[in-house]
Amino acid sequence: MTALNADNFEDLAQQSVTSGSKDRMLYVFVRAEAVESADGEAETEDGATMIQILFDAHQPAVHGMNFDALRATADAQNPTWNVVVVGIARNSDASLPTPTQAQTFLTDMREKILQGEIEGYALLDRDGIPLDVSAQVVPVTTNGVLN
Repeated sequence: MTALNADNFEDLAQQSVTSGSKDRMLYVFVRAEAVESADGEAETEDGATMIQILFDAHQPAVHGMNFDALRATADAQNPTWNVVVVGIARNSDASLPTPTQAQTFLTDMREKILQGEIEGYALLDRDGIPLDVSAQVVPVTTNGVLN
């Protein structure tokens, strides 16, 4: 797997566009909240966080992508999200992954997020501020099966 690292969403998308492959950007929008103790205080020592997956989306990586447009589109779907998890899908033959392939990968992303396996994904808050902006490019085959 190839990892793309960037300082923000726009840089990450641009790296994907200029990679020489036709990539598809994958998004899982979640609501993340610190778990509170019985006395109403946020539990910070163990870092316990409750994650609710709200929805997912995908789109081809193209020049000029920006976080403001992504946020506006996401808010039209469900404005309660506060973190977006970003992944990138790439076919081994450099063709654009199909929507069906994207859905297969998004299903896998959702499962990994719920299990806390977020290494290799870019995490951004509602303002586009990186919580962790690095994303692994996950190759998929042309028949929709993940490699």
